[in-house]
Amino acid sequence: MNYIGNASSYLSNFFFGLALYLVLLRYWMQWVHANFRNPVGQFIISLTNPIVIPLRRILPSFRSIDTATLLLAYALAVLSVFILVSLSGQAYSWISLFSFSLGKVIDASINIFMVAIFIQIIASWLNPHTHHPVLEIARAIADPLLAPARRLIPPIGGLDISPILVFLFLNLSKILVVAPLQHV
Repeated sequence: MNYIGNASSYLSNFFFGLALYLVLLRYWMQWVHANFRNPVGQFIISLTNPIVIPLRRILPSFRSIDTATLLLAYALAVLSVFILVSLSGQAYSWISLFSFSLGKVIDASINIFMVAIFIQIIASWLNPHTHHPVLEIARAIADPLLAPARRLIPPIGGLDISPILVFLFLNLSKILVVAPLQHV
């Protein structure tokens, strides 16, 4: 076994994955107009600004799409996949590298939405009217997906089962969109 290679792969995957999730969290918080004035938002801004601000000078936003942040997320995914494939010594094509990386960005975005919904579900059981910074961000991210589902399936007997429909949609997206991109 190649213990050094395994440790290198693990550390690379961990740090690039963490960076990818932070950048994507920033992107989705901007997309849903979440409050960046809370401590969690400030933390994300302070970690991502050193790279995002210079990129914005080169890549201006297109309508409501923050192209600099989105491109940074994709570049992190490409670099992460490139390093992991290089460390494993496997052969790859550039098309598969870029396709797999796109799948990684979409998968991470779906995971962010799923975690936000899960946080909101747990909070609704424990203390539905709390104003914790993490919960505020989770609500901001989850509500654009939950609102249409709540219109389709209103609460039944005071129980909101719309998250089940959203989880079904998100998991189907992983199966029908992410899996083919990562299978190239």
